[in-house]
Amino acid sequence: MTTGRFAPLTAAALAVTGSTLLLIAPACKEGGAVDCGDACAPVEGNYPLAFQGDAGLAAECVNLNVQSLADGEVLNIQRTDGGVLTGSLTGVALTGQVYASGDLILTGTPPPSSDGGVSTFLSLNATFTGGPEDGGGGSLSGTFTGQYSRIQGTSALRCNVTRPFTATRQ
Repeated sequence: MTTGRFAPLTAAALAVTGSTLLLIAPACKEGGAVDCGDACAPVEGNYPLAFQGDAGLAAECVNLNVQSLADGEVLNIQRTDGGVLTGSLTGVALTGQVYASGDLILTGTPPPSSDGGVSTFLSLNATFTGGPEDGGGGSLSGTFTGQYSRIQGTSALRCNVTRPFTATRQ
C-alpha cells in the first residue's frame, strides 16, 4: 500500500536547506526527556516478536519482492549512554531512544545494495512494561513499520508495511 510520494518518518523529520537534506531527530518526547539517565526503562535484551493481524502483503510489496517478517524474529536491544539505544532486527542495525516513561523508538536502514535493489527503512515504536524490579521479564507492545522502495526507470516503486506486535524478553 502506498500512501504518497514521500512516506512520513515516525522517528525523525526531514528538512531541506538549499541542496542539503538533513535528518533531524526529535528533541524530546512527551512523557520523557531526551536523556533519562538512571531513570530510563530497563529495555535491554532479546525480544522474539509476535505480530497481530497479518493481512498479507499488498501487491506493491509483492512486486518489490518484500518478505513479511515472521513471528519469532528476534529484536535485540542494548542501551549505551543514558537513553540511547542500539539494536538489530533481521540483520539490520538499529539506533534509537528510550524514555523514562518506557516509550522507545528504534530505526534503521541496511546498507544500500550494489545491484540497485530495494531501499529499506525500518521503524519500531513501542512501550516497555514490567521488568526485573517487579519480578517480571519485561515486555514490549508497539508497531513495526517497514518502508521499501526501488527506482525503476523514471519512476519509483514503493510499499509500506505496518504491523502491530508484542514481545516478551527472553
